[in-house]
Amino acid sequence: MQSPLSPETLEQYSALSYGAGFVDVSDRTQVRLTGADRVKFLHGFCTNDIKRLSAGSGCEAFLTNVKGRVVGHVFVFCGDQDLVLETSPGQAEAIIRHLDRYVIREDVQFDDLQTRVAELFVAGPRSDAALAALIGAAVPAEMLAHQTGHVSGVPISVRRVPLAALPAFLLSYPTDAQAELQRRLGEAGARPCGAEVLDIIRVEAGFPWYGRDIHEDCLPQEVNRDAQAISFTKGCYLGQETVARIDALGHVNRKLAGVRWHGSDMLQTGQELTVAGQAIGRVTSAVWSPRARAVLALAYLRRGFDLPGARLETESGVAEVVDWANL
Repeated sequence: MQSPLSPETLEQYSALSYGAGFVDVSDRTQVRLTGADRVKFLHGFCTNDIKRLSAGSGCEAFLTNVKGRVVGHVFVFCGDQDLVLETSPGQAEAIIRHLDRYVIREDVQFDDLQTRVAELFVAGPRSDAALAALIGAAVPAEMLAHQTGHVSGVPISVRRVPLAALPAFLLSYPTDAQAELQRRLGEAGARPCGAEVLDIIRVEAGFPWYGRDIHEDCLPQEVNRDAQAISFTKGCYLGQETVARIDALGHVNRKLAGVRWHGSDMLQTGQELTVAGQAIGRVTSAVWSPRARAVLALAYLRRGFDLPGARLETESGVAEVVDWANL
């Protein structure tokens, strides 16, 4: 299959992969937690260890319901006076509703920042230098670490994130600073890019979106990010019994995995994957990858068919499970 990407998209991909580029992601969700009990409260409703966080650090976590199903997949950024949950677009109402129902006497408040705070995704091998020039300071080196800089007097939170297999950041700042910040990033050598390119590089990194690759019928271990998002030693939280039982069992019946497809057209979201005519998985995201020179996809695959090198089939071609580290 020949690349379906336009020359403009390929140029943007090149900027994000080999230079520095940015994408407006202001539709992403940001929910701020304040109040004296915010840390203890959130610790009891997600899979990672919130109590270990200090100001300027962060973690990845699943929010789970009483049955241990995933109701949110978030980055948690710890500040001096707050916690910020950041995730895919359109999740604020559901997250706040889920958490608020468990507030009894705790001092914790929830604030949807959508209308007041914008975001940019900035990535590429030269993004560190571009951002350092922008804020006049070195950018965070540790994954999910964050710090506040200033551009023309406007506070900018710079957050290092695992949304790509290369240096990547989310910038959070007041909405009315959007035009000025994009102009200054351009002056620092970063190129504006579209959402299609972000989708390509996050699939190349194997990073799932909640609402597309993760849904409320998923168990945390099925998403295949145990090391990044689950603490098995933190103690009790809502849904913990299910997560611990799966850990004791040693496996789930399906896992999210990467697939390289060889065929004459694009894989489609929801497309079935088979082996010897038996359904063993379903595609959740698919992109044309310049890096792999092929279609890459995320798909839930039945246990036993999710190992790198496993051969899969579709109605119009064959596919294989990939090891992201060796693309």
